[in-house]
Amino acid sequence: MENQLKKLTNNERELLLKAPVLISILAASTDEKIDRKEQKEAIELSHLRTFTSSPILQPFYKEVEVVFKKNLEELLHKYEPFNVTRQNLIKSELKTIYNLLSKLDDKFEKELKESLESYRKHIANVHIKFTDFFDFSNF
Repeated sequence: MENQLKKLTNNERELLLKAPVLISILAASTDEKIDRKEQKEAIELSHLRTFTSSPILQPFYKEVEVVFKKNLEELLHKYEPFNVTRQNLIKSELKTIYNLLSKLDDKFEKELKESLESYRKHIANVHIKFTDFFDFSNF
């Protein structure tokens, strides 16, 4: 299947490539901050997706990996502090990105949406702390 990103304008392509970063920021900022561990995990996941994602998505994730760190730094700066207002701005930008997906093949759109949802869940799970699993009140 052809590289789906070629169906988009340069601006649309750049915006779509920011989707994993925006999802990472939104998933990790529920406590209104993003620590180094969460940033590191998001960067590592962007690399892993270049070879663990569906073959149809690998060209997309290879392009994401090239710009991920730069986009992460830029968007962290843009959206700090990570309060509700800023999180809503991120959601709005993600909505715009998701609307772009209709320009792409149905199979690619479906797989990318599923992949981005799994990306969100992975980053959100990094947020869970060790003590969240145990009740130490009885000690």
